[in-house]
Amino acid sequence: MNRLRLMAPLLLASLPLHCLAGVPNYDFRQPQKDGVVLVGMECHHKNLTLELGVFYPNDPPTKRMDLWKTDDLVKFNPETSMVQEILSVEKRCTLATDRYKVQLKGVPGAANAMSRCGASTGVHASVWKNDQIIFDEDLERCSRDSNIKKLLFKQGADLPAIERRDN
Repeated sequence: MNRLRLMAPLLLASLPLHCLAGVPNYDFRQPQKDGVVLVGMECHHKNLTLELGVFYPNDPPTKRMDLWKTDDLVKFNPETSMVQEILSVEKRCTLATDRYKVQLKGVPGAANAMSRCGASTGVHASVWKNDQIIFDEDLERCSRDSNIKKLLFKQGADLPAIERRDN
């Protein structure tokens, strides 16, 4: 068992990563059900801000934004319960003279869905500003003590404002 835990990062690194338009958007108007964790992005041209957030049913998004279920970013093999595929979503946003690229990638809790944290899926965010990476970190992960609730990038600022959710 311990050997499998040590090998899990190696197994996950060899999985195919797909950036698919096939990851369905979550409808903002739909009530968020228990157990559904959402990741969202809003490119606000009027305020010149880019916002990324992770939303739970007890703290849903309060405005219209692009949303995805974190569960849709990791696919498990139904026969073996092992991670089969890690998906990502990529979006672009231009605020005045700054060009942002955002990649949201699934983070499986474990290589096996039946393991501790295995059925939970988190999300990793990578953000580039004018082709320079400025943020590259997990927003949500099962075994973390403090997960990121919200990132706010303001036009002209080099780093985002980070709001954390303490578990």
